[in-house]
Amino acid sequence: MKPVSQRTGFPQSPSGRDRDRSSEEVSLRGNNTRVALVTNVMAHYRVPCFRRLGELLPGRVDYFFMSPRMEHRRYVLAQSYDHLPASALKGWRWPRPPHDHAHLSDVRPILRGDYGTFILGGWDEPTYLFLWLWGVWRKKRVFFWVESTELDGVRGGWKEAFKRSLLHRAAGCVVPGKRAFDYCRRLGMPPDRIFTAPNATDREFFRERAERLLPQRTRLRRQEGLEGLVALFVGRLVESMKGVSTLIRACGRLQKAGEKVVLALAGDGPDRKSYEEQVRAEGIRDVRFLGLLDREELCRYYALADVLVQPSRSEPWGFVLNEGMEFGLPLVVSEAVGAGPDLVEEGENGFVFPVGEESSLACILQKFIRNEEVTKKMGEASQARVEKFSPDDWAEGLIRAIGSLR
Repeated sequence: MKPVSQRTGFPQSPSGRDRDRSSEEVSLRGNNTRVALVTNVMAHYRVPCFRRLGELLPGRVDYFFMSPRMEHRRYVLAQSYDHLPASALKGWRWPRPPHDHAHLSDVRPILRGDYGTFILGGWDEPTYLFLWLWGVWRKKRVFFWVESTELDGVRGGWKEAFKRSLLHRAAGCVVPGKRAFDYCRRLGMPPDRIFTAPNATDREFFRERAERLLPQRTRLRRQEGLEGLVALFVGRLVESMKGVSTLIRACGRLQKAGEKVVLALAGDGPDRKSYEEQVRAEGIRDVRFLGLLDREELCRYYALADVLVQPSRSEPWGFVLNEGMEFGLPLVVSEAVGAGPDLVEEGENGFVFPVGEESSLACILQKFIRNEEVTKKMGEASQARVEKFSPDDWAEGLIRAIGSLR
C-alpha cells in the first residue's frame, strides 16, 4: 500500500521505475541521432528531467549551458550535476537590463560534436541564434524549446516577425504547456510539429519532504506563531514581473475586514525595500519577509501554508506551483501565469484572477478562511493533478520531438 499525505490522503506518486516500460517504448520510436541541448544555466529543477532523458537515451544527449552563475537567480542553480554529460560554454556576456545578461558563447564544442539535433532553450541570446543559423546551413534538425507565452511580455512588431522567420526554418518546438503551445502556433509553427514536454520538478524530493513534514504541520505552525489563513508567495521580489504589491494589498483588505491573514514572502530581490515600506505605510500586519530559503527550509513553509499565491505580471511558467502541489496546496494565480491552464483547474484545485486586481484576489482568499473542507479538497486535487508533471513526462515529450522527423 502506498503511503499517503497527512493533509490530503492522496497516494504518493509512482516512482520512475513504475513507468519505465512505457517510457522505453517511446524511446524506441526515436532515431539514432545525437542531441545537443543548449540552455542558459543549469537550474536545479531541470536536473531530474535531464537525468531521466539521459537514462532513456543513453549516450545520445549532451547538455550545454551558457553561464555557470546568474547573480540575480542564485537560488535556481544546481549545486551538483556531475552525473550528467553537461558542460559550461566559455565566451562573453554583457548586461541586459533589468535583471539578466546576454551571452555570446564559444560553441566550438557543439560544432565539433556529431550532433544531428539541436534543442535551443530560446531565441533571445546571440548563442542560440548562431546555432540556429549554423544548424540550418548544415541541415541539422533544430528545435526551439519555448516557454514564452503571449501574456509574459509585449507582443508585436519586428520581433514577432523575426521569431516567425526562425520557426519557419526549425524542425519544431518543444513547449511546457497550453499557453506556449498556442503562442508557437500563432507564430506559424504547425500543431503537429509542436511537442509538449510538461515542466516538472524533482517530484521524489518534494513528495518525500511532504510525507515527512505534513504530519508535523500543527506543531510547525505553533512554533511560528501562525493563526488564521497563511498565504505563501515564493519567488523574486521584482514588481514588474511578480506583482507582489497586489498580494500585499489583498491581504491588507482582508485584515481591515477583521480576518486573520498571514502573508509569508519567500525570496529576495530589488523591490524588497519598497514592499516593506508599503506594508508599513498601509499598516498591514503579519507580513513575513523570509528572504532566500534553501530547499529544505522552503519545504517547511510549503507544509505549514494554507494556499500558494502567484500574482505575477509576467511568468512563463512558475515552477514553485509544481512544488507546492506536492504538499497539497491549493493554487491562486494571476491570468499572466503560464502554468495556469495546465496546473490550475478553476474551482477544483485553485482559482485564477485578473492581473493586478487585489479585490478579486481578496475575494478568492476569503473562500479559504475558516473553510478547511474546501482547502482540503482543493489540496487533494492539486496532488492528483501534479502526477502528470514528472521528469518521465518531460523526457517522453523530448523523445517524441527527437524521433518525429526521420
